[in-house]
Amino acid sequence: MKIAARIFKLFTFVFLTLIYVSCQKEKTLTVCGVLPDAAGKMVYVDSITSSVPICLDSAVVANDGSFNISLKPVKRMAFFQVRVDSMYGAFCADSTEKIDFMEGTHGELTLTGDDYAIEVCKLSQQLRATNDYINTLMLAFDRSPEKKELIKNLIYNRVMRYRKIADSIVKENPVSPAAYYAITSKLIYGIEPYDFKDEDDLLMLAVVANRWDIVRHGNVYSNSLLEKLAREQVNKINKKVGDDMLFSEKATFVDLNLPNAKHNRVSLNSIKNKNVILLFWNLRKMDHEVLERIKSYYISNPDIEIYHVSFDQDVKEFDKMAAHYPWICVNDVDGKSALTYDLEVTPSVFLFNKRGNIVGKNVPFIGYKF
Repeated sequence: MKIAARIFKLFTFVFLTLIYVSCQKEKTLTVCGVLPDAAGKMVYVDSITSSVPICLDSAVVANDGSFNISLKPVKRMAFFQVRVDSMYGAFCADSTEKIDFMEGTHGELTLTGDDYAIEVCKLSQQLRATNDYINTLMLAFDRSPEKKELIKNLIYNRVMRYRKIADSIVKENPVSPAAYYAITSKLIYGIEPYDFKDEDDLLMLAVVANRWDIVRHGNVYSNSLLEKLAREQVNKINKKVGDDMLFSEKATFVDLNLPNAKHNRVSLNSIKNKNVILLFWNLRKMDHEVLERIKSYYISNPDIEIYHVSFDQDVKEFDKMAAHYPWICVNDVDGKSALTYDLEVTPSVFLFNKRGNIVGKNVPFIGYKF
């Protein structure tokens, strides 16, 4: 009996050891690094496959800044992020590997690993830097609201700078994980670098989605891109400016009655049966590219009318320029309409639906892509 008991104990020990070793072998995605400034703090690894990050594991950073977290192996490509204190960095993994983080020269997280992981991390740091810049400007706006127009332009320029970096990644390799990260990531305050109502941006989404479906058919990210593409295509066909927007103010518009290029007065009230974009922007101060975008947008949306109010003292020059555009261009030499609509800055935009209700006020799409 004693021999049998010993054999049983030995068998149990060997069995449990094998299970333990097996479990340890499964945890082969190693996330480690040396972050001296984070000593004594918690470092977390999150899965960012879904829209809401899910914490997978955490560890305390040692006094020398080192940390080591072991995760289960990745059978299919997946996205993760490391976060510690105010630092974070995204990466991807599609096999068993080691991801080694360190601090960059500007307090950002950098890593060594495979090329795809490095590329995603670099783009995430560009996104982080852009968010920090935008947040700083928004705080400046709270202190100096009179600089609203300047701050808005600075934010727009910074978003376009990030967008240029993202574009180069997507165009270079549409099937790379960084291309997916670029095309789906939002900035702070819900700012979306890509506007899929725009033909070029929608085409870019289509290229990435279809290439991913070919290379990674059935992958969760491929399916997500295809669903997004289908949704954006439906939205593009069905979306009506005004009718489906949330009401920012339940009020009817105040009528305007201003002269056009032929010196005939045109009433704003005369087009209230359409979705109306009321645009206040000096016609001669708009650059050619913006005007052509508006023109393209106007022609492709017959359910929309634009009532464009300019404030041009040179009536002859206004008449000459306004004659080239198909929407309603009127001139307010006295600037009384600015008082009527309590304008803070120009350009300013108001949206009205077919019932004459204001459904958008100072909507920031002028200067962005149409």
